Amino acid sequence: MAKKKSEDNEGRKSDGKFAEGNKFSPGRTPVYANGEELAEKLLEYFEWIKGEYEIHDIVTTNTKGSGKDAVTTTILTPTKVWIRDPEEPTMTGLAIYLGFESRQSLYDYGKKDGFSYPIKKALLQIENNYEKGLWGDKVAGVVFALKNMGWADSLKLGEDQDAPFSFGSFLMKS
Repeated sequence: MAKKKSEDNEGRKSDGKFAEGNKFSPGRTPVYANGEELAEKLLEYFEWIKGEYEIHDIVTTNTKGSGKDAVTTTILTPTKVWIRDPEEPTMTGLAIYLGFESRQSLYDYGKKDGFSYPIKKALLQIENNYEKGLWGDKVAGVVFALKNMGWADSLKLGEDQDAPFSFGSFLMKS
């Protein structure tokens, strides 16, 4: 039996998408109620990636001399034993830690009133970590990540002028 036209669009807008607040697709409840709650969780992430360790005393013995003249000394050296290794901050790592299902959810929260500043600051910290990676020997992955964050390896001087500039040539001059 064919449905009536009005039943086909029940709970939907004229374009066929579900209307806001309809009974069929109410949408997901927000993960964070306000910017302060999110900011606290962001700070928690940057602490969490530092890893966890315990201090254990490692016993070291050293023997000098031989026979009757041998002297053995025992030294207790406090040593970090990692329970959870430190991690580099990443955008996907941050999104997962915050309980989002995608990076896009992180970016969407950044567009909401009250959430923009803490999200932008966290993403800037991650970008800064990648930028520090430019001083290493293997920068290809870092350059790739920075380009995906909006960086370019050419410098715009005017509307149609490009100045030849690359990360590699910049690092060679330093």
